[in-house]
Amino acid sequence: MVVKRANHLKEGLRLVVDVSNAWVEPAALEQLQECSASHHLPQAIDPLQSECKISVLAPARDTPISTRAKALGLAA
Repeated sequence: MVVKRANHLKEGLRLVVDVSNAWVEPAALEQLQECSASHHLPQAIDPLQSECKISVLAPARDTPISTRAKALGLAA
């Protein structure tokens, strides 16, 4: 919803979603990457299918989640 609102506030706005230091479910990350490639949000979110320029900064694939969590102070 944040991306949809920002996209509607200013036409041609380039949005960057930085989840590089977050744990993201693989399905959610895949959907974000599909939005980036297609330049559209899912139809359920944006039925009008307005063009959306979104870039996704994804977590490093070779860094185990537990290592990232420790680096962020989230793991015991």
